[in-house]
Amino acid sequence: MGKTAVEVSIRSWKKNAVRPGTERGRVLLMPGTGYNCDRPLLYWSAQALVENGWRVDRMNVRNASDDLSTVIPVLNKAIDGWVASARADAAKTRAAATSVDAVDAGPAASGPSPRLLLIGKSLTTMTYPHVATSYGLPFVLLTPVLHHADFDPSARVIPVPRVGDDIMAEPDAPAVGVARAVVDGDAASLAGGEAELERWRTSRYPGPAPLVCAGTADPFYDRARADALTPHVHEYPDANHSIEVPGHWRRSLDYLKEVAASVSQYAATI
Repeated sequence: MGKTAVEVSIRSWKKNAVRPGTERGRVLLMPGTGYNCDRPLLYWSAQALVENGWRVDRMNVRNASDDLSTVIPVLNKAIDGWVASARADAAKTRAAATSVDAVDAGPAASGPSPRLLLIGKSLTTMTYPHVATSYGLPFVLLTPVLHHADFDPSARVIPVPRVGDDIMAEPDAPAVGVARAVVDGDAASLAGGEAELERWRTSRYPGPAPLVCAGTADPFYDRARADALTPHVHEYPDANHSIEVPGHWRRSLDYLKEVAASVSQYAATI
């Protein structure tokens, strides 16, 4: 009997406070393994964004395998569908705004493309290379997988070219040659020369540098790799993979508030 296929669905959140077409932007909230979108980090990050006029869509993942190499392509495909749908919705809103009086059309009715933001937790942070390379979109990485999980036979982590990663099974990750050139500071080996080298040194991947939030006691966290990936790193001392400190509820709640505030501040820059 074969393994059950990974199933991914995306639905609009029932707690959205703005009408479609009037939002500041669209957010895709993505869960971790055993950590759905109703868990604290994701739920309160979403609440903070809803209060600021964002429209939230939530991903649900079923039957995720321990072998992340089989799960990530399915997640990437679902994200592709979400981006296409969000852009199509924005195009319809703009078209309607040109044919009627659109006084109340809101921010989504103007501009060349909609504001899009992705928030991933653990497992779904592994989609960052695909999102950055394909779309250049801003991404919040909550407890990202920067040190491989023992249960994952493919030993996948988010590739960080600045530290010379050569685990390039991820098709959307930079090539080994790019990673080597970045580490060596060899602009001549890059198609874009000095400009491309500077981009990899600053944002590491195309698009805005992501926001990383992680606890120092998280076994999947690696400070050096996080710092090499982005300048936007928020660490929480003694916190685990849920950014909680067992036995210290006050610190855990303080950290939760800090994460939600950091997500809100990051979104405000988009």
